[in-house]
Amino acid sequence: MEKACESCGMPMKTAEEHGGGDINNPYCKYCTDAEGKLKSREEVREGMIQFYVKSQGKPREEAEKSVDENMRKMPAWK
Repeated sequence: MEKACESCGMPMKTAEEHGGGDINNPYCKYCTDAEGKLKSREEVREGMIQFYVKSQGKPREEAEKSVDENMRKMPAWK
């Protein structure tokens, strides 16, 4: 069964997409450090902002607003 990262919402289909390569880790490889531990809220937020700016061409201010709205809904940041 496909899981979604509890930090950013990214779909995780393979073990490699899970933090630390652990299928039981509720966080994706982008939201975790090399050991699979969840990064700080600030690190995750900045990574997501950069993703929105680069992949969707959003201006930074708009990306920040989208990321903040998304993070409020995620179990890791409630």
